[in-house]
Amino acid sequence: MKVMTLWVKPQSSIDSLPEAKDLLKDLLEAFYQYFPEYEGCLGYSQSPRRPRYLFLYMTGPCLGLYPEAARHLEELLKAAFPGAEIRKYGKPWP
Repeated sequence: MKVMTLWVKPQSSIDSLPEAKDLLKDLLEAFYQYFPEYEGCLGYSQSPRRPRYLFLYMTGPCLGLYPEAARHLEELLKAAFPGAEIRKYGKPWP
């Protein structure tokens, strides 16, 4: 599957994700070091209210993250948001 969106949500409805702006800047920098071809292809948004869901999504002409890149980004997100659930959404990869 080519991943088009990653959804990060707290493990429980009581928890809330921290403000992600600064954290994501460093995380995406680390991701682009391994996968420079995706630079400028990822955008994100975070809901302003609790539980502050976080969405990373493909922007521009990019057609999705290939499996290896998606796995790497998922691992970075797991490390940045311990205990959070990360769901991947995408389209079939031929």
